[in-house]
Amino acid sequence: MKLRQVPSDFIVTEHSSFTPQATGRYFVYRLDKRSLSTLEALSIIAKRAGLRPKQLSASGLKDKHAEASQLFSADRPLPGEIKDDRFTVTFVGKSDRPLTAAFIDANSFKLVLRGLTPEECAVIAQNTAEIRDCGVPNYYDNQRFGSNVHGQGFISKALVQGRFEEAMRLHMAVPHRKQSLRDKNNRRAAQELWGKWQELRKRMTKSPEQALVAFLCTTTYRAGAEPLVADEAMFAACFERITPSLRIMYVAAYQSLIFNETLRRFLEAERDQQRVDLVQLQNRGGFIPMHRFLAPAQLREWRDLEFPLVAASTKLDEFPRAREHVEAVLAAEGITLEQLRLKPLPRTRFKAAKRKILMFAKDLKVSDVLEDDLNPGRYKVETSFTLPRGSFATIVARRLALGAGTKDEQDDS
Repeated sequence: MKLRQVPSDFIVTEHSSFTPQATGRYFVYRLDKRSLSTLEALSIIAKRAGLRPKQLSASGLKDKHAEASQLFSADRPLPGEIKDDRFTVTFVGKSDRPLTAAFIDANSFKLVLRGLTPEECAVIAQNTAEIRDCGVPNYYDNQRFGSNVHGQGFISKALVQGRFEEAMRLHMAVPHRKQSLRDKNNRRAAQELWGKWQELRKRMTKSPEQALVAFLCTTTYRAGAEPLVADEAMFAACFERITPSLRIMYVAAYQSLIFNETLRRFLEAERDQQRVDLVQLQNRGGFIPMHRFLAPAQLREWRDLEFPLVAASTKLDEFPRAREHVEAVLAAEGITLEQLRLKPLPRTRFKAAKRKILMFAKDLKVSDVLEDDLNPGRYKVETSFTLPRGSFATIVARRLALGAGTKDEQDDS
């Protein structure tokens, strides 16, 4: 199966609770974008409007390799001439507070699943019925783990373990395949010159990373004195200067991994007790087994069952079905809940929350199997559905082709 072969294969529309107000200090806009992440689009808009990125606030982060419609707010009106081939911006009203994820009620999706084999096509009808009846495990998918795309570890795990230099190295000195040439060159320079901050500052082109290196220069080099060696406290202070949206993303990625691993262990324990059948899949976060169907009693229990998104303040006694699995995941990761407090980082923190273990695709529709116009000899299906805030459409897409013994050929999440 191929996902997102072209942007129009993945269309997402945000449903918001925002209601325009007659007055308000924030200006709300609809962003219709194509082949840009939300953060990339807002960065471009901020630059052209003469604003800082933090003056713009999106209600959610929508997929890059897609066509997406969503809302964002600004603390001052945007100039009318902001135009780009990849997005349009339309004023929709005022708000008395900036938009956050709390404004999102749901997201609707229209997907095209391409490159399907006859074996995959044969299971889609049964899988569609199972999804409607029993839901899908509410895993986080690849989009959430983009900060670990380099495969060298989660930045927030290094933070939790007090390895702040390693966290900065992962942020600044590991090129990513999908970065711009400027960013790749900056990170290659950081790989080569790590610790030689003055030389690295001169080599780097202007960027947020160059500003971080400038901070390390002013911290470690004293006028008329021998240069100091940057210690973990200096790297912690440097990390706090990273753009807030990126720091939040790094924390969320590791928190999401812990949730996925907790859910995986829970499902595998149910399988071991012969209470559920599982089929194994894998994404960038690890293995994500999925159930095929649930007995009526299981469905009644699991429909409203929630597991924690852990933080230092999480009380595991409030999650009796998850507790042993959370503890097992933390032990396997070599960390404790208390370490999630991140004491040396007052502006970077894990926030306790909870998440349902199942998601249900509302109004799920799947077309008949069609010949794939982009992949000769293969097939495609078109599907549409609505998911609650924070659930991943790509998980539903994977579930639709589950059981054919094949692996996604393309997923640029």
